[in-house]
Amino acid sequence: MTPLFANRWFVALPPIWLVGAGALATLVAAVACWGLLAVVRPRAAAELRVALRDGFLGPLGWLLGAAAAVCVALTLANLVTPTPAVPIGGIWRSLVRMTSASDAALRVSVPPGGQVLDIPLDLRPQELAQLELVADAPLVVRTQQPLAGFAFQKSTDLDLAPAEPWTWLRTEGATNPFLGQQALLQATNAGATPAALTIRWRLVPEFPHAAILPWSFAVLSALLAAYAAFRLGSRRVAAVAAATTKEAIGQPVFATAIVAGIVLLVAFIVIPYNTFGEDVKMLKDSGLTLVKVLALVVVTWTASVAVADEIEGRTALTVLSKPLRRWQFVLGKFAGLVLVAMLVFLVLGGVLMATTSLKVVYDARENAKVDPLWRECAEEMVTVVPGLALALLETILMAAVSLAVSTRLGMVPNLIICFAVYALGHLVPLIVQSSVGRFALVRFTGRLFATLLPVLDHFTIEAAIVGGVAIPWSYLAWAALYAALYSAVALLVALVLFQDRDLA
Repeated sequence: MTPLFANRWFVALPPIWLVGAGALATLVAAVACWGLLAVVRPRAAAELRVALRDGFLGPLGWLLGAAAAVCVALTLANLVTPTPAVPIGGIWRSLVRMTSASDAALRVSVPPGGQVLDIPLDLRPQELAQLELVADAPLVVRTQQPLAGFAFQKSTDLDLAPAEPWTWLRTEGATNPFLGQQALLQATNAGATPAALTIRWRLVPEFPHAAILPWSFAVLSALLAAYAAFRLGSRRVAAVAAATTKEAIGQPVFATAIVAGIVLLVAFIVIPYNTFGEDVKMLKDSGLTLVKVLALVVVTWTASVAVADEIEGRTALTVLSKPLRRWQFVLGKFAGLVLVAMLVFLVLGGVLMATTSLKVVYDARENAKVDPLWRECAEEMVTVVPGLALALLETILMAAVSLAVSTRLGMVPNLIICFAVYALGHLVPLIVQSSVGRFALVRFTGRLFATLLPVLDHFTIEAAIVGGVAIPWSYLAWAALYAALYSAVALLVALVLFQDRDLA
């Protein structure tokens, strides 16, 4: 049997390995921080250790452990069966380059007499982004291959005029001035006096997609740090949130959604979409929609069980008989819904990213294309992340709406209202546009819907992701602000409705 790392499928695994490496680094950092906290504040460390048995931190730890185990397994497999298709050394060098100096300069004196002076440069040609040569006297400089874009393409000689810089920039399709793994210049001075040659260069990571590792580490570490601060800073609200999350995980709908989502996302790899070689785009579109719908089902169901059923069963009365205020109860329930949504997105989002990377290789094989590079798999995988982030924001917004409805209505009305809001929320722009120029009542209805309903179309960017359009950070920030404001309004409505609710 051909080893896994020796066949063509291995090119799809480095992006997954980078995410796993980020999870492994997060686990190591979390254990180190917990050990330091155990020395400085033993009670806080004990509280976090107890939190491993609650509904969020424990499953998150298992998820990080599984991702780290995948990273270790892929690393060991690569050590057993190395492959040139994925340069692990180049990936590590790219990670180092991200934190090291990128600009450098060298000034050399070229002796007269026409002798050739070899000038080795301390750089890797694969990392070269810009090269500038400036001389104070006429010089002839030779590189190791012809330079595209110049009149003397058949020769490697550059005639440098005094004080006139020559610059090379790496662009799409540009020819690198050097060959191999070492950069070497040869300078010739035909004058009678020594000439000074100044060489400046700028280096960038050879594989910029290696940034997946530090970004994964940053996001996962920030998530763990935020939860630890929430757990230690607001114990009562955190206790309600932990109970809500634990109850949600125990519901059959959570396990069903996770299992069904994983099975369908894996099946999307082999399902033919008949798109003439663009099946990966359909996988991203279908996968994002599937993850969002399953998360909405889990969150809406949990809101009904965690609030409406507790009120009807008078469990909420028992909870509020303790030193817990009603606003803390509502905020704790909302925080629990947010944690449930994050767990769903972490699991299914990770599977979607992995299947997207694998689909690139599968699509190339099915259409008899040239085997893709791992960078192509990484590019397709990264484009899914903004869609997952916006889908999570939409789910959190709908969680606030579902929580407000569940303070007064039961499960079935809550499900009906939430999915009606979801459907109409995506149609708000169309409703407003169709009401222009109509009767006054129609215009009023359109504006009323636009005012009360959330504009969920802001979170739908599947078309941009499929089309390969880059999503700017500013758009994500504005969408997050809109989701936060609407969720705050929905929570205020939930507090008002729950404040005078008779729990007896």
